[in-house]
Amino acid sequence: MNTDQTKVPSMETVYFRFEEVVLGTPAYELYLEFRYEVFCKELQRIVPFSCPLSSNGRFMETDQYDPHSRHFMAYHKSTGISAASARVILPNSSGLNVTPRYVIYRPLPYLDATDANIGEISRMAIAPEFRRRQEDKDKPFQGDPEPEMIYQPEKNRRRQPELVLGIYREIYLLCQQENIKYCMAAMDNRFSRLLNTLGFPFVPVGPVNDNVQPPRRVYLISAFEMERSLSQRGTQILSFLQAQNTNDTPPSPPSNI
Repeated sequence: MNTDQTKVPSMETVYFRFEEVVLGTPAYELYLEFRYEVFCKELQRIVPFSCPLSSNGRFMETDQYDPHSRHFMAYHKSTGISAASARVILPNSSGLNVTPRYVIYRPLPYLDATDANIGEISRMAIAPEFRRRQEDKDKPFQGDPEPEMIYQPEKNRRRQPELVLGIYREIYLLCQQENIKYCMAAMDNRFSRLLNTLGFPFVPVGPVNDNVQPPRRVYLISAFEMERSLSQRGTQILSFLQAQNTNDTPPSPPSNI
């Protein structure tokens, strides 16, 4: 189990605060409540067979991979509300969440990628308040965070790359701490293109699974290839990801985001 002594350093940007939440803490319960609201109640992507209640009397979404994971939250600074979540499933004897649900091509494109150094990014979500257009605030939610992040006009998406970069900074520092060289993630093809535009070279390692909604496939990212990709772009994103101090200013995303 992770402790406060080994937590990834927290960070603040202009609008958001990012921090790791530790199992057994009030912040962890709020994080699981957030997951329930997004994945079970709004998106209905996860069927809550038996959702436990938090100490606040609210439903929480959790699974068998949580004890083998590290967990992150982003909070909107001016209001304190939850803005985004993500977890990284660490290498463990039970395997990764994508393994029983997706076809994964073997061998993997990186020869040194093994079960011992591959994690999984999952339960990544953006709160509705930070992925919808202002003019759509009274309309029903469209559901999936990923397409909504992609299709909004640039002026309405400025904070979304900030959220994504902040979450991925926490994930990057965690992977360094845990000596994880690769991460898998199941995602929509369009969201993978958004991440590739930001400089995160996710490589598809399996076919699209049409039995999940929205249809997704498994991608693999190499920490080394990501560092090389970002360094070649001449942007400040790599420096932002590697910064250990707080109150960092996120770099401007590419103009075509």
